[in-house]
Amino acid sequence: MVQELEHFDPPFKLCLHKRDFIPGKWIIDNIIDSIEKSHKTIFVLSENFVRSEWCKYELDFSHFRLFDENDAVILILLEPIEKKAVSCRKCLG
Repeated sequence: MVQELEHFDPPFKLCLHKRDFIPGKWIIDNIIDSIEKSHKTIFVLSENFVRSEWCKYELDFSHFRLFDENDAVILILLEPIEKKAVSCRKCLG
């Protein structure tokens, strides 16, 4: 999917943590900076995704940005996962 998006005409500029996060910078700052610079955020939801605390943080942060910005979040379901696993934890109280 990365190759398809980055070689599309016009190409999409993607941020992939393994490739684009700044080494030595706190991961939380990398996450916030990347999402704040994005007009759209794509999440590929999988069991591994919902098990990762960092991925859950990214999803939570992007949810909050939806209320403040005119950005979009695109969710792609890679495999079946429990609905409660992707709910905004802070929104649930």
